[in-house]
Amino acid sequence: MRKLVQSLSWSVLLAAVLPAAALAQSSSLRAEAQASVPPEVKARGVLRAGSQQTFPPVEFREPGKTDVTGASRDLLDEVARRLNLKLEYIQSEYASLISGVEADRFDIASGGISDTEEREQKLDFVNYMQSGGSILVLSNNTDKLATIDDFCGKGIATMLGGRTIMTAVEAASDRCAKAGKQPIRAEQLPTAPDSRMQLDLKRVDGYIGDFPALVYMSAQFPGRYKIVGENYMLTPYITSWGFAKNRAGLRDAVQKATQSMVDDGTYKKILDKWGVGGAALPVITVNLPSSKRK
Repeated sequence: MRKLVQSLSWSVLLAAVLPAAALAQSSSLRAEAQASVPPEVKARGVLRAGSQQTFPPVEFREPGKTDVTGASRDLLDEVARRLNLKLEYIQSEYASLISGVEADRFDIASGGISDTEEREQKLDFVNYMQSGGSILVLSNNTDKLATIDDFCGKGIATMLGGRTIMTAVEAASDRCAKAGKQPIRAEQLPTAPDSRMQLDLKRVDGYIGDFPALVYMSAQFPGRYKIVGENYMLTPYITSWGFAKNRAGLRDAVQKATQSMVDDGTYKKILDKWGVGGAALPVITVNLPSSKRK
């Protein structure tokens, strides 16, 4: 009986100590994050995020509204609060996110951009969510489509600037040609809605976008769409925030602030709110794209 009481006492003690330790670690990281914010950003008091704002459920504007909403918006709002800053969004096409950061139009390239080794030559990235490219088709499509290799001789649409996706499409198209089949016809459009419109108009057979966005889109239009292979992912990648190479201090501040949110549970709560909790990363990393992960 005494051993049982001691065991229960230790369990109660651990249950109390572990959350307290996590909160203490989170608080320490927040202080480090605030100290890393560059003086010019502190003086401005604003964290500027560039985004095309058409990427639900990560970052988007609801029809008829001007405010940006979504998982990334909520995360960045909390990051800014922990850095004693205010978040401000600046409209930018997806293909112009990298050049916008380099030109200091905004501090962060957001809007669902992914970290790649090629992009790391120009920007640094804070990795905050797992993702991957999947293919959306109309639900009345009766073709046997399970992977990108089933799109030989067919058309797909995707967003301009999505180099990771296009590399995978081009590789699949080469396989089609080697097998004596017609190549895949690819159209790149400025925004996600433009790309989806090509599918709606039946100008293409599939629309390639981020898996979480396609799941969200399918839920908004019940019965209209389906995802090829249900959970098939053309290519995995890590959704990230991009920073100029000369802004290491701001990059580190955002990484530490986000990690403090992981430690105290805020990060997971936000992702769960938007239905993407399964895409959570255990640790917020810098410059660790999917190609460098095991």
